[in-house]
Amino acid sequence: MTTPPGHGPGGTRPPRPAHSVTLPPSETVFEVGGLSVFYGDHEAVRDVNMNIGARQITAMIGPSGCGKSTVLRCFNRMNDLLPGARVAGKVRYHNEDLYGREVDPIEVRRRIGMVFQKPNPFPKSIYDNIAYGPRVGGFKGNLDDLVEETLTHAALWDEVKHKLRTSALALSGGQQQRLCIARTIAVEPEVILMDEPCSSLDPIATAKIEDLMEHLAQEFTIIVVTHNMQQAARVSEQTAFFSSEVDGNGVRHGRLIEFDETGTLFSNPSDQRTEDYISGRFG
Repeated sequence: MTTPPGHGPGGTRPPRPAHSVTLPPSETVFEVGGLSVFYGDHEAVRDVNMNIGARQITAMIGPSGCGKSTVLRCFNRMNDLLPGARVAGKVRYHNEDLYGREVDPIEVRRRIGMVFQKPNPFPKSIYDNIAYGPRVGGFKGNLDDLVEETLTHAALWDEVKHKLRTSALALSGGQQQRLCIARTIAVEPEVILMDEPCSSLDPIATAKIEDLMEHLAQEFTIIVVTHNMQQAARVSEQTAFFSSEVDGNGVRHGRLIEFDETGTLFSNPSDQRTEDYISGRFG
């Protein structure tokens, strides 16, 4: 994977034409056009345009309050659960309107799972954390096999196979986060959304999650919000940089500033604001 190059504190890069990643239709999972998100009358995020590729890791970076997590929640309609929130513009999932009237948001969240910033295992056994979703979904196969396969897929089986009936809350923070990832993939989604999944973890646990993400990307499409630019550079194929802008009325909105292949965005960004952020001049 790519790693961020060094940036001198006063260096600038020659301008180049603004660019965003364009993918063939067969490789595109999400098409986002003119996406805006409102909380009541406030337009929190304005006019986001991006395509998300299949079986890739897409990172979303930027300073706090720029709308990264708000946009992430649009991909599985989690914003529907917030009073006063509404979405305008286009979010298409395999060319289907994700916000169409006939679309069941519960089915959306089954196909597009989410892992949160703080590990949130259920107050149940390790086994029942994994088995819960398949049971609710009417799984007819062998649950023991499914639990083993899922925990193995999440690189956790060898650590917990002798204590499956103990409480998941007794696991370490890193193990809990991998368990939450395993719980997400147990219902066989296509997409996994991750909202700062390593922010509360130590470096060793973070490295395990990053290794797991790269492994899972062979099968799943992953979109991750992270404040760690080095992490974005290590694990992602595409990176979206968000920031905030103040309009003529003095109102702040989150904006997508640049979206490109990760190596290009870190080594030769098209927008000076991206250069300023990744070089540490603001944010």
